Amino acid sequence: MEEPRNYTRWTAGARAADPITADILGGVLIAVDTPHRVVRANGIDGEPMTPDMARMIGVRLIEAAAMADGDRAIRKAGT
Repeated sequence: MEEPRNYTRWTAGARAADPITADILGGVLIAVDTPHRVVRANGIDGEPMTPDMARMIGVRLIEAAAMADGDRAIRKAGT
């Protein structure tokens, strides 16, 4: 797997229905479909990766899971 040089952390689509994506150079794309509460990861195909790449993907997956959960990820005061 190619080591990333630069990436955009998260990019919202042009329309509200478009997924939010984290495009990690090196062929990995993580997308969040917030209306359907789904996270997709493409390009993780079993090839060896460096520890830095694994951490970067892991962090983005955790962030994506929090975004996909939307209001369930934030506890409201008094509840």
